[in-house]
Amino acid sequence: MKKGFGLILMGVYLLSTVLFCSSGENGAADFGDMGMTASDFGVMCISTSYPNLNLELADSRDNENSLTDGSGNNKNGAEPLNEEEKPEPVVFGDEPAVLIVHTHATESYLPASEGNYHTKKKENTVRDVGTVLAQALKDEGIASVHDQTLHDNPSYSQSYSRSYETIEKLLKKYPTVKCVIDLHRDAISSDSKASSVSVEGKQCARYSFVVSNAVPTYDSNLKFIRQLNRRASTDFNGFEGKVLERGYRYNQDLSSRYMLLEIGYNRNDIDEARNTAKVFGKVLADTLKAGY
Repeated sequence: MKKGFGLILMGVYLLSTVLFCSSGENGAADFGDMGMTASDFGVMCISTSYPNLNLELADSRDNENSLTDGSGNNKNGAEPLNEEEKPEPVVFGDEPAVLIVHTHATESYLPASEGNYHTKKKENTVRDVGTVLAQALKDEGIASVHDQTLHDNPSYSQSYSRSYETIEKLLKKYPTVKCVIDLHRDAISSDSKASSVSVEGKQCARYSFVVSNAVPTYDSNLKFIRQLNRRASTDFNGFEGKVLERGYRYNQDLSSRYMLLEIGYNRNDIDEARNTAKVFGKVLADTLKAGY
């Protein structure tokens, strides 16, 4: 019986992987944008058919090839970061209530398209946008800590493990932090145009929240994000973030107000992403002031 069951599982896995890889010219890329590899897709199909197995999906973002040498290292422990990759966090104000980090700190926007939209320079990256967000919060009376550690350099492998350690340490150092933001940007093909929307006369990149439904803090994290969207809808004419649920942890067990925030795409202009950060800073500040 066990042998037969194992063969069934293997059959489902292989069939789903074949379908994944043959799903058309852009099929693999589409699933990749969902944060999923062919192996993840196979596991997902098995889990759907046999939910009691409680199979765990690995985070495919942690298994991407090295940005510099294509080695795709995947060791049991996270590789240590050198001093260049872990600069001192910048504190905006006293008793910070918000922690901003970047698991994939090298993600960039236009005009920085080199390195497949990844660069160690801060300008035109998610770190650039994080600084704008931190300043917007400060302008609204909310102090924050902005960590700019390059958790994804030189390799994406174990980047979430490295950022977990960073966040854990910073939460101990700054016990007043109520909310953690892991700030990313999404990606589309290089021949596509990223959409934007006019908010108070300025073009803003669209944004989304990726919510882990595999952590004990799922309910509180989702509740907080819904409060943010209600505020954005009221104050900024429906400029809400799309909510995407995923079966990965994304370190979201570290806080009851934890969000993986994706501002724009690689094909958005940096100014559009900065404008969104300014708007979102007001939304977040007002939400925290209201006691959520």
